[in-house]
Amino acid sequence: MRKLVITSLLSSTLFFPIASYAEGSYLKLGAGEATYAGIPSTTGLPIDSNRTSTAGFIAYGWSIAPNFSAEIGYIDFGAAGKKYNLFGGDLIIVDQLKTRSIYIAGIGDVPLSSLVSFQGKLGMVSHHTNTHFSISSFGSNLTNNSTFNKTRALVGAGFKFQFSKEISGVVEYTYFGTVVDGSELSLLSAGLLYHF
Repeated sequence: MRKLVITSLLSSTLFFPIASYAEGSYLKLGAGEATYAGIPSTTGLPIDSNRTSTAGFIAYGWSIAPNFSAEIGYIDFGAAGKKYNLFGGDLIIVDQLKTRSIYIAGIGDVPLSSLVSFQGKLGMVSHHTNTHFSISSFGSNLTNNSTFNKTRALVGAGFKFQFSKEISGVVEYTYFGTVVDGSELSLLSAGLLYHF
């Protein structure tokens, strides 16, 4: 499945020069709050199972049909970590997740007015997640770093606001499925689109 997604993404890049001439192509930049929900405790300690981080993304989209477009993008979900100082700093535990993803999705627009539309998004995402876990105590240090690659379906919804012919904005929520050991990743974001 991962090979299929990568092949689709590479094929899409060959289509970019043609798509850039199509009416309705756009470049999207944005940021938001990523949430990892249901993170299992790797320490055995009662820790927060939800973590947030600041994410940034860039995407390219092109019109396929009226009120329907395709979008390919890259998201850096940032680092979501916790640091625990126990026993007056004699024991330090660091537990961190960092995810970067590439996605391709179809986006449907339902106009609510001449300036506002509802958007639905459905696609596939390829996650690359690095985990870092370390325990430091009395000068000794134990570290474990792991990498996880997962391909999942994504689903999202939001609103698009047309500011001018070239500029629009979006506010959207996207669910990206599981990334590590059952933890689920989602993103609440805002972005600006420049239409070609």
